Amino acid sequence: MNRTQEIFEKIEEYLNKTLSGEELENFEKELLINVELQKEVEKHRSLHRVLSDKETLVFKEKVKRIGDEIKKEKTTPVINIFSTYFKIAASIIVILGLGTLLWNNFMGGNKAEDLYLAYYEPYPVEDVTRGEVVNESRVITDMYSRKEYSKAIPEFKKLIEFSVDEQYIIYLGNCFLNVNKEKQAIQEFEKITSNSRYFEDAQWYLALTYIKLSNTKKAKNILAKIIQYDGVYKKVAVNLNSELPE
Repeated sequence: MNRTQEIFEKIEEYLNKTLSGEELENFEKELLINVELQKEVEKHRSLHRVLSDKETLVFKEKVKRIGDEIKKEKTTPVINIFSTYFKIAASIIVILGLGTLLWNNFMGGNKAEDLYLAYYEPYPVEDVTRGEVVNESRVITDMYSRKEYSKAIPEFKKLIEFSVDEQYIIYLGNCFLNVNKEKQAIQEFEKITSNSRYFEDAQWYLALTYIKLSNTKKAKNILAKIIQYDGVYKKVAVNLNSELPE
């Protein structure tokens, strides 16, 4: 894949959720089959996360403050040469520190997100054999199976309005998760209560959503509940919890 400005701009539009319609659909189709594009998107997403991080913002503020002080000293009649060079050296150190932080996150990867990619599998499609919405639901779940998540989202929403099957909520949450709408995914998974047969499924995908968001503390709390629940996800939850950074 040629790393062109056009591709970078398209990736940024995708991550900023400004792509829509046919452009979004075509990009997501390409993303499913193009491994290099997937890696590039993850690098950009990591960079977004770093640049919004508090520690990074502190670095930025230090660089700006030092730069402002240097400019101020240059405009004064008497310049303290030692002070100016010291500040320049300090700014270089700060920038190098920021560069290290960016390199570790942008090139070195993110532990939590690596684990998300390693453990996440879309919720499997099961045959629906009851109710009046069988034919319609099969068309929608077929979209889901083909990973046409953007198309499936509004259809699942309509289906959920007149269906008592909470399985569709799990599908919808997974759709949101796969189009990088993690907050909406969380809202869906949290709708499944503890007395539901799909509670453990919802909790598992809820934990993965928080891992994707690098909120390991929240993810660990949910994984602890899954382990205590002692169901089918217990073993994999134990493994994932042990690999998560503290």
